[in-house]
Amino acid sequence: MADNAPKDVTVLGKDAKFTGEMTFDTTVRVLGQFDGKLTGSGELQVASGAMCKADVEVKSVVVDGTIEGNVFAREKLQLNATSIIKGDVVAGKMVMAEGATLFGQCAVGAEVVKAKGAPGEQSPSSTPATPPRQPEHQKK
Repeated sequence: MADNAPKDVTVLGKDAKFTGEMTFDTTVRVLGQFDGKLTGSGELQVASGAMCKADVEVKSVVVDGTIEGNVFAREKLQLNATSIIKGDVVAGKMVMAEGATLFGQCAVGAEVVKAKGAPGEQSPSSTPATPPRQPEHQKK
């Protein structure tokens, strides 16, 4: 095993359905379904075919599956080609592959994360997702 491989990984198997709140410090890999809230100082990995109906507030997120909920990635959000996010996103950095899908508002950058983390500011998990605005020329 490589030295840079994560030492502690919590895996929710493909046949697992979990409902509730999970807090973690290292890495969580979701292969099945998670409903609730995910918070932590580690990395969340959502595998292809996996479903997270959850608000997420973690250090970093790698998505190949689906997240329905708001995402706050303090350092980095990586949306791979098969990923779908339905919710608002705040991230320090974001990588979005061709083919990835994002429904919601998006704010990226160190200053945005800093402002969202300030006392009195709403975190994305307490801010409801809003549908995209319709361009002025399409309004009737």
